[in-house]
Amino acid sequence: MLLPVLGLVGVAAGGLVARVHRAGRRRPALHRRDAIVVLGAKVHADGTPSEALSARVAHAVGLYREGGAPRLVFSGAGGGRWPEAAVARALAQRAGVPEAACLEEPESRSTWENARFTAALLGARGLRTAWLVTDDFHVLRAVAHFRRLGVDVEAAPVSRPLAPARRLSWTVREALALARRPWLLW
Repeated sequence: MLLPVLGLVGVAAGGLVARVHRAGRRRPALHRRDAIVVLGAKVHADGTPSEALSARVAHAVGLYREGGAPRLVFSGAGGGRWPEAAVARALAQRAGVPEAACLEEPESRSTWENARFTAALLGARGLRTAWLVTDDFHVLRAVAHFRRLGVDVEAAPVSRPLAPARRLSWTVREALALARRPWLLW
């Protein structure tokens, strides 16, 4: 009796991992939206951005330059002295994005808070549509949070070169996060 149950759990878990993986592989055609939302990622103790944050900002700047949206919104507090949103904004400005095109949401400490606080910021400015920039393995959960709050988002996933074991680890982590919040899958 236990073996069939374990088999079903394994199949379900594998299906969820595959769904997380596929969601990050979709590449919608570029069209204009109101904003580009960049979710935060680790900032090192000395204030330098992690590889993940640098890649997200570079991708968002590329979307901005291609006419994807006139505004960039950087979201994330992080756990250290340097807010992820501020570090991301500085990176974008060094890459040539005008200060007037940048907004910050520096309070969020989770994907749910990214969505909640950013949705409020967008709504207060009449911005209704957005590209959502995050790592490809994070897309499914992040998009689901934003959509549940009524934000019309489309994923603009970043696919960084990661060792297969590391990519699998992050993908499984996301699948587990979704398994704990199944309502995000509907």
